[in-house]
Amino acid sequence: MFNTFPWQIWAVGWLAIFKAVLWLATDPNIPDPLAQILGTKFLIFMVPYVVFALGVWNLRKWGIWGLILLTVADLIIYLIYPQSSRYIIGNRFWLFSTVLLICNGPIGDVLILLASPAMLKHAGKNDQ
Repeated sequence: MFNTFPWQIWAVGWLAIFKAVLWLATDPNIPDPLAQILGTKFLIFMVPYVVFALGVWNLRKWGIWGLILLTVADLIIYLIYPQSSRYIIGNRFWLFSTVLLICNGPIGDVLILLASPAMLKHAGKNDQ
């Protein structure tokens, strides 16, 4: 990694990658209809999160805007189904629950949105 590469871009890219694949390591203990909804959401969002993370790392505007829109859609799903966070909080291992809440839950979405100004500031400046 270059010393001049913005750490926010690096961190948001990894956060998006984690949001794409970390759910595969969970064993949710939630009711069946909600499990189906979350499973469908994760399957649909998995590939776009990876693609947009790569776009963000390459400082592409389409990757940044795509990630922002995907993150807003993810937050809307958490607002529509607030009980969907139970699969994270209900885990008995507090360290794993914390990692899931940050990386795969609404906290990760908020962190990505907070980094949006920094991402947009550096968009298109990939002349490293």
